[in-house]
Amino acid sequence: MSNQDAPGLTTAIVNADWVVAYDPATQGHSYIRNGTVVFRDDTIIHVGKGYEGTVDTVIDGTDVMVMPGLLDLHLHAYQEIHGKGFFEDLASKHMWMTQLFEYTWLIEEDEASAEAAMQASAADLLKSGCTTMAELYCSQKLPFDNWLNILAGTGIRTYACPMVNSGHWYTPDGQNHLYAWDEAKGLKDLEGALELIDEAQAHSSGRLHGMVGAAQVDTCTEELFVACKQAAVDRGIPLQTHASQSVMEFREMIRRHRKTPLEWLDDIGVLGPQTLIGHAINIDQHPWINHHEHRDLERLARSGASVVHCPRAFAQWGDMMHSLGSYRAAGINMALGTDCYPHDMIEEMRIAGLLSKVASGHVDLLRTEHVFEIATLGAARALGRDDLGRLSPGARADIVLVDLKHPSMRPVRDPLRSLVYSGVAAAVRDVYVNGVLTVHNREILTMDQDEVHDRLQAGQDRSLPRVPGLDWAGRSADKINPLCLPVDGEL
Repeated sequence: MSNQDAPGLTTAIVNADWVVAYDPATQGHSYIRNGTVVFRDDTIIHVGKGYEGTVDTVIDGTDVMVMPGLLDLHLHAYQEIHGKGFFEDLASKHMWMTQLFEYTWLIEEDEASAEAAMQASAADLLKSGCTTMAELYCSQKLPFDNWLNILAGTGIRTYACPMVNSGHWYTPDGQNHLYAWDEAKGLKDLEGALELIDEAQAHSSGRLHGMVGAAQVDTCTEELFVACKQAAVDRGIPLQTHASQSVMEFREMIRRHRKTPLEWLDDIGVLGPQTLIGHAINIDQHPWINHHEHRDLERLARSGASVVHCPRAFAQWGDMMHSLGSYRAAGINMALGTDCYPHDMIEEMRIAGLLSKVASGHVDLLRTEHVFEIATLGAARALGRDDLGRLSPGARADIVLVDLKHPSMRPVRDPLRSLVYSGVAAAVRDVYVNGVLTVHNREILTMDQDEVHDRLQAGQDRSLPRVPGLDWAGRSADKINPLCLPVDGEL
């Protein structure tokens, strides 16, 4: 199927060793050997064995796998990366199975470092073959001025998701968690968030989209959730929230409503095909929870909601989904996210696959093709998009070229297995987003990455001295989490 007569610049990637093509018959991916992919401007017009139309640019696909861009549907790009080198090996000592939530807000970005962090995160994603991200920010104001234009300037396709809440939780002593509420402010903040979402939808880049965000299941009232859901329905866009992400949250919702977090969301009408649940790890059947009923998977599957799984972040906290393969087998649409850092979708796919095997005890319950499908077609379904996550005529030209001669990919028998279980981001050679080349020969074209990281380093350097003023006990960063080795022989 081709459209050879439409005007525009046409690019053909010819004689690619492997093409990961969408197969309408199976509604999944399939391999084409020695294939050709052609796109005109921002749209794929041909995927197959050859092309007879006129082209403006020809790219030799020898020793290349051509695949669709990956999608990262849950990350806090502007914020979390500041904690690199601080959050690892850190856990709340007296807040049982809360991961590191006691320390999450201690590394506080400023406007300059937030911009650098978001740019750095987008660059890392692009260089790992990711062409779409959902950027969730959970503060009550924009992290920096001109947020949408800076997002557009990174070159990646972005779903801007300003998250609102009715309150926030805090700890006064490192043991108890309390909530501070301002319900009227949450509803007011939603008005501003929707203005920003509408601005993203209308952005001239054509790569910005909106997503409604209700911050967490335990920090939003029913009224705010219902308003968020209605706003998403009115605009025909997704809604995302965090739910079942910790034991603390699960027990709080049981205390308030005598319902699991997902049960409560289902009962108030929030679950549905347009809803994305960030994490959904600590559900009723998780061994840390062991609730008397095991019905959360059934609720998710029946509702049509999608789960965005961020395996690496939770593995760092000693937790894991039980299991990704089991969720998928239950009929739940799954997607992946990187959440905190690193923002590397190849690594995220690998960890997702490995932890699913460990958690389920079954090597083949979640196979390579399933992990790749989750990172592409599953994510696109979660967004309600049939033009992302696939190489197919009519799809967006979000295209990734993987160097099959990179050492991590060789020897090549099955290129996706090599990529998911052995490959590294450096194997990604070129990346197109909406038909625009954003990574070429492994170099990001939309920004000076070294300069961005210099600004990010300066931002972390400014943030660390502020930690005592944010910590409930007034501790320094070095007191909370010392360097992992002595410096200059000091003990």
